[in-house]
Amino acid sequence: MSSTSVRSSAATVSGTRSRAERCARRAIALLGLFLVAGPAVAASGVVLEYHHVAKDAPPSTSVDPATFDKHMDHLAENGFSVWPLPKLVQRVRAGGEVPPKTVALTFDDAYRSVYTEVLPRMRARGWPFTVFVATGPTDKGIDAYATWEQLREMEAAGATIANHSVSHGHMVRRRDGESEAAWLERLRGEVVDAQERLAQEVREPAKLFAYPYGEFSPPVQRLVRELGYVGFGQQSGAFGPHSDFAALPRFPIATAFASLDSFALKVRSRPLPVAATEPESGVLGPDVARPELRITLRDGPFRPDAVRCYVGGQPAVTEQVGEAPAVLSVRRATPSAPGARSTTARHRRPTATPGSGTASSG
Repeated sequence: MSSTSVRSSAATVSGTRSRAERCARRAIALLGLFLVAGPAVAASGVVLEYHHVAKDAPPSTSVDPATFDKHMDHLAENGFSVWPLPKLVQRVRAGGEVPPKTVALTFDDAYRSVYTEVLPRMRARGWPFTVFVATGPTDKGIDAYATWEQLREMEAAGATIANHSVSHGHMVRRRDGESEAAWLERLRGEVVDAQERLAQEVREPAKLFAYPYGEFSPPVQRLVRELGYVGFGQQSGAFGPHSDFAALPRFPIATAFASLDSFALKVRSRPLPVAATEPESGVLGPDVARPELRITLRDGPFRPDAVRCYVGGQPAVTEQVGEAPAVLSVRRATPSAPGARSTTARHRRPTATPGSGTASSG
């Protein structure tokens, strides 16, 4: 994760003091909005995002194999279905039937540990998974990354291979002196050229795109949409038929956010029915100390007046400023510290877990 990318940690919306709520308050990595517990909602799915599964990788982007095994055991022992990501996306988008406990597993960057640690475990369980590949590092043969031959072996074993750009750059940033047209053309090349390389090396690369660092903005989303891709960020939450399929949420899983209580909460999430967020873009200027996020909600199995949000693990100022439809205003309780703000800080488009009415946001 770049030091210039400022991410809100967690905001928890709750109507009851259930165990699930207490778990939510501890899950400080949650970056989207999601409801915990409640009546059944339209077809939805949960996508989990891992990077390294290794003992010797940076904690900010890794879980150790023992922790990963606990996560997978939890899915197996609690009746979860693990679906291929393309199938889950297609079914939810069409409003089709999806079992209530359905997840997809994704791994960004195609690190070598996905081949050495994840592949044997997925083979043993018969589970599919998706690897988002930045083709540049793989083409360079960097030791930390899986080779093309290893990626082909993973695909043959049931993995989906998908697009993570060529260079894994910050897509929301324009270079000095770069016009908007030139910037977008450069980004187009990042996506198109990566897909061409994938098509040369593997049998059937999916038209799924994971934004490097999870960073996106409206122009970048429009480009991904125009190119015919489903886009994925790193904002936490489940997704449903009304989600933006150019910027679907995923739950990032890393050492600080990998407790079993936190994991159990995330995989039981359902989408919070959000109609709109304001501002549309989550890319903030460097001088915005206390940005306001306005969330317009559709009707759903929750109480808008019970919403409580947390930013960086601290209570945020959350007010209901509209009714029919409900509109929430969310701000930090105190300004960001100097130097903590960023040109790539992003609001997170909200996303609900069957039972008590808890939700989280970034």
